[in-house]
Amino acid sequence: MKFPIAIFCTLLGLCVAATAQIELTSNNYFPAELEFHELQKILSEESFEAPDRLHEIEDGRLILDVGFEKYDRRVYSIGKSDEVAIEVITLKDFRAAYALLTLLRSAGIKDGPPGDAYTITTGSIRFIRDRYWIRIRGQNASEDLLKRIALSVSNRIGPSQQKPPSLISHFPEPGYDASSLRYFPGLQSFKSYSDSEVVKSLNIVPDAEIAQANYSVDNQPGILFLVNFPTGQVADEYFSAFGNTEFSLAVGAKTYAKKIGPIVAILNGPIDSAAADKFLGALRYSYSIRWVYEKRNNSKIIWGIPVSILGTVVRSMFFIAILCVISVISGTGFAVLRFFLRGHGNKNAPDQPEQTEITRLRLR
Repeated sequence: MKFPIAIFCTLLGLCVAATAQIELTSNNYFPAELEFHELQKILSEESFEAPDRLHEIEDGRLILDVGFEKYDRRVYSIGKSDEVAIEVITLKDFRAAYALLTLLRSAGIKDGPPGDAYTITTGSIRFIRDRYWIRIRGQNASEDLLKRIALSVSNRIGPSQQKPPSLISHFPEPGYDASSLRYFPGLQSFKSYSDSEVVKSLNIVPDAEIAQANYSVDNQPGILFLVNFPTGQVADEYFSAFGNTEFSLAVGAKTYAKKIGPIVAILNGPIDSAAADKFLGALRYSYSIRWVYEKRNNSKIIWGIPVSILGTVVRSMFFIAILCVISVISGTGFAVLRFFLRGHGNKNAPDQPEQTEITRLRLR
């Protein structure tokens, strides 16, 4: 019996060790050792969750305002004197990660992989995966190496099926400049990124969600702001107070606004009234209703316990009783069989020792 017990203990130990290894790996999003021969050695590494340390890194203020949670960074050496830096920033949700992708870029956004979406320029690639925003930079690193590293980090984070925030879908396609898209999950990030005059002119409430993009309206340049409010009532109040506010963006610019559901669309630029009316008139908002059918819970409660749970307990006890009866019957049958073999079987039955004939002599 000792050998099977030893095997069981060994397997149990291996399972625990494997589980610990999986948990350790899941918290490390950087490439494994020797995964890329170009990455020679680790030069530095840091990790922190304290928001006050964000001033030490590039764009730290904006990262804090969109919803910061954790910062991880590792620097590798490549070649003789070149480096590759990998930054993995954990944010509060996918909207915050998408906001950083639109704000901290100098190229168009492409669908992943790597990640859910990414943007790439010479010596840099940035992508998002769920609530993670990743920045990989290497001045003399090849685009192929950056992409391979990005895929490795993306796979380590795990699968994700996130789509852009629904507010983005309300941008009309005609005249839309996708490369100019900027998304702000809240007012604080909008203040950190945008011009103070624009922020003052819009005068948006803190709970609003904001997106902006450049447009060409009948060959006239303009900027379209979409402001999504928590409720339609808040949007009504904002739209009523907005009036004919003028932005200080350019000489001769005009401002037009339209409310659609909880969204207020604001168009600014040197655009004539007819073109603006046609453009904003095409904006639509529709509510989607999904019926959710819930099963009625008609279960009664007996002795403070739901009947469904009691039923499960009763069925379990009944099953155990059947097993006990089967065990008793099997034991009884086995005992009868042994008795029959001993009493009525051959002298040398399989379970009996060989019998030796003894002769007694009575001497007088």
